[in-house]
Amino acid sequence: MKVVSAVNGKTELYGILGDPIEHTKSPFIHNTLFNEFKLNAVYIPIHVHEGCLEHAVSGLKAQNFSGFNVTVPYKKSIIKYLDDISNDALLMGAVNTVKNINGRLKGYNTDAEGFVRDFKDGLDASFKNKSVLLLGAGGTARALAVKLVSESVEHITIVNRTEQNAQNIVELLRNNYGSIASYIQPDSEKLSCEISKSRIIINTTPAGMSTYLDSTPFDINYVFDENQLVYDVIYSPEKTKFLMQAESYGCKIRNGFGMLINQGVSAFEIWTGKIVPRQLSIELLNIMSK
Repeated sequence: MKVVSAVNGKTELYGILGDPIEHTKSPFIHNTLFNEFKLNAVYIPIHVHEGCLEHAVSGLKAQNFSGFNVTVPYKKSIIKYLDDISNDALLMGAVNTVKNINGRLKGYNTDAEGFVRDFKDGLDASFKNKSVLLLGAGGTARALAVKLVSESVEHITIVNRTEQNAQNIVELLRNNYGSIASYIQPDSEKLSCEISKSRIIINTTPAGMSTYLDSTPFDINYVFDENQLVYDVIYSPEKTKFLMQAESYGCKIRNGFGMLINQGVSAFEIWTGKIVPRQLSIELLNIMSK
């Protein structure tokens, strides 16, 4: 018999709340990092059924979990059960990372930070003084828009069918940062011009995923410029139809798998105070993408 002593009374507890949760790759990311940094900690998936979120959060707090992640569908609804929330997460309207600080639960959003890290690493480019076309106006688009402002973009143009959702993001940015964003509908005659003058184009819509494999955002046949940088937050499939169109024009492209890894790395850093070397993040990405 082999005696296993990896978990003991001093082991710090972490996890992820979601519904469903079976697909999550977060345990691999965090348990690998705990092992790499020789930390006595363990990370587990926690399936929280509809209507049980408040009880789940109270339970994690009572059991003195050191921190946890939050995934769909609870990134917004978690906020009312937390004691504190970071300014960025408040503006983004969503929390995906929670840290237990002396018995108080504080919420953060690392999704956008994960995106920025992966974009810079994968495409070897910055956002400073560049125009960005943001496709979609959901929670991910809102988080990225707030983060992009802090990266000194020149302007953000949001493309979305539902005007109110897009205008909510535009007004949020204007009220906090000035006239840095605008909105355009996907059927506008001006869209082709907006596409051509944008240096960076980001898809946050579900077009290209599973049941939408043959779709592009808003079912548009995009015409790109080879100097554009095109990012799709979707990571399965590896190349959406949208990315394949961009690649055919010679654009640099990137899917969202690195965003997934780096949001986890950022959460780990918030919880532990450890800094994950860039090379380790790249190694994690390479291992998980095989």
